[in-house]
Amino acid sequence: MNIDEQHFKRLLDAYLEGKASPAEKKLLDDFFDTYPQARQSFSADEAARIAIWQKLAAKLPEPATQNSRRMLSPATWYSIAAALALFVTVSYLLFFNSADGGQKPEPVVAQMRQVTTHRGQKMKVELLDGSRVTLNSNSSLEFPEQFTGNRREVYLEGEAYFEVAHDPTHPFIVHTRESNTTVLGTTFNIKLTAGQGTQVTLVEGKVDVATLPDKSTPAQHITLLPNQQALVRNGNDTIEVREVDISLFVEWKDNILRFENMRMDQVAAVLEDWYDVDITLEDAALANCTLNATYRKETLKNVLASLSYTLKVKYRQDGRKIVLLGSGCQAN
Repeated sequence: MNIDEQHFKRLLDAYLEGKASPAEKKLLDDFFDTYPQARQSFSADEAARIAIWQKLAAKLPEPATQNSRRMLSPATWYSIAAALALFVTVSYLLFFNSADGGQKPEPVVAQMRQVTTHRGQKMKVELLDGSRVTLNSNSSLEFPEQFTGNRREVYLEGEAYFEVAHDPTHPFIVHTRESNTTVLGTTFNIKLTAGQGTQVTLVEGKVDVATLPDKSTPAQHITLLPNQQALVRNGNDTIEVREVDISLFVEWKDNILRFENMRMDQVAAVLEDWYDVDITLEDAALANCTLNATYRKETLKNVLASLSYTLKVKYRQDGRKIVLLGSGCQAN
């Protein structure tokens, strides 16, 4: 569905009023049927389907009177989809409890969802428990449409900033390839980098960081406190902990780029993800140069101009391909 928010609202209203054309009705029915619970439970029950659409319609704003149009972003579509998934599950339980004279229905298996960002993208996701996640570029988050059981579990690749809704009876667990981070409700950042391991930076509250156990080695645990960072390295069954300036590791979510004594090859890698470009260092010695700078919502053009002035380098750009030119720096 590549339509704006008001169009979607009007389409839904027409459907509920019985005024939708056959093509419009099919469009919404196809969207509804992308959810297995909906397709299996309500495919033959029009009344239950309409009841769910009515609940969803109540969450959308009324059509605007102006000519302004706002396209539905991926995050907005996720919110609609998540709401639909919740209504389907709740309605399933209520409808079949009533229809079967109170008999307990078969448990509904939570369907997994995945959101993915590419280079140059960030995305905000709100989970159904109220937790909020900001996903950095080149990252993905897998999570159930609805948390079930006594734990809230998600799976991360890349980097994300978590604001977890407090729930002492349902721990929230973030799984990566190398560690498990468990919280009850707090704010923290997790970054998984190929070849470097998993980095957990705590903003507030407490978290438990654990290595992954294997047959011969039990999981190692540490409790992280605010302004501390844990690093679980590839193939290492120990956890390193250090005190850090947390702003260096979380300001990205506010579109702030901060480089503190960072090598240019690492700077280039960050800029590639941030602006969706490919950067080449013409002279390998440029990698030894270091950068100390902060950029707040700057354009790529302004960042490149700053690099030229600060490091005495030039650059050549052809679309998304950028070459940094200069004599470089000597290795320490």
